[in-house]
Amino acid sequence: MRVAEKRHGSQGVALVIVLWAVSLISAAMFGLAALLQRQLGQEVAALQNARALLVAESGVQMALNPGLFPADMEAASRELTSRLQEGWRGPRGGPEVRFEVKAQEFRGEEGKMNLNSLLLGDRNQARRILTNLFAGWGVNATTSSAVIDALLDWTDADDMTTGTDESTEDYSRVGRSGPRNGPFQKLDELEQVRGWPELTQEAREGPKAVNWREKFTIFGTGQLSLMSADEDVIEAWLDLNPGAAVNFIRARPGPDLMAGTQDDVVNMGLLPPSAFNATNRISTTWGDLWRVTSTGSVGGVKRTIVALLSRNPPMVRSRWVAEEVQP
Repeated sequence: MRVAEKRHGSQGVALVIVLWAVSLISAAMFGLAALLQRQLGQEVAALQNARALLVAESGVQMALNPGLFPADMEAASRELTSRLQEGWRGPRGGPEVRFEVKAQEFRGEEGKMNLNSLLLGDRNQARRILTNLFAGWGVNATTSSAVIDALLDWTDADDMTTGTDESTEDYSRVGRSGPRNGPFQKLDELEQVRGWPELTQEAREGPKAVNWREKFTIFGTGQLSLMSADEDVIEAWLDLNPGAAVNFIRARPGPDLMAGTQDDVVNMGLLPPSAFNATNRISTTWGDLWRVTSTGSVGGVKRTIVALLSRNPPMVRSRWVAEEVQP
């Protein structure tokens, strides 16, 4: 009996050890499977990201076509999306592929004010133009004057302060770097200028809900293209009264009455005679510097590329990847 009991006891211990070993191996296998699944998920995500970037790049390459104008972009986007979806479809279908360049996301960059050229040129002229622009946005005159002082001080070459602007030490006191004492190197740098966030908030919350990023650039020749500039920018740039460019803007779409097409026209006769005093600072053509924002989507993963390009000859001058499309 004792021998049998010992045998049964040994078998019981062995069974426990086996079960424990099986449990350990199972846990390890489950852990390995989870790790592999996570790695596979990361690889799929990386692949989808790369594909989405390629799709977004298609929009940039499409925009290099000199035969396409802003109004053509949405139809061209749909056509290219259809072709990409068809080309990437496998035996079992495939992820949804989509890319989009909206009409308002393909613009002549020279239709914006070149802030560096403006501020580094005639200071009185710069002050007058910016005062006109900010007043048209509904910005308080005191805020406007202080910010213009700060902008001039940011770009001039000396350490002297301008008007109501404050010194480098005062910037440091509020946790900002500045002034640069040189031209802006990127548009986002404007956020560091004293008073700029407050001014843009007033403009955004005002009756015209202005998005300041659509009004300024640091690229181009410094001439303003009347073919693509907004009404408020034209009036400020040419020192015109508010509303003086309304008829000009209405006639600009040309015979087809559709803005952003080949028959758009600049009719200087619809602007006040004083506009002819600024002919050296304006252009009546589209210009050859364009900004395109192209968004690609593959399997729900979206990536956006913003590019500056010329089309004569076709050339991408600069590009960067954005996490999301700016409103």
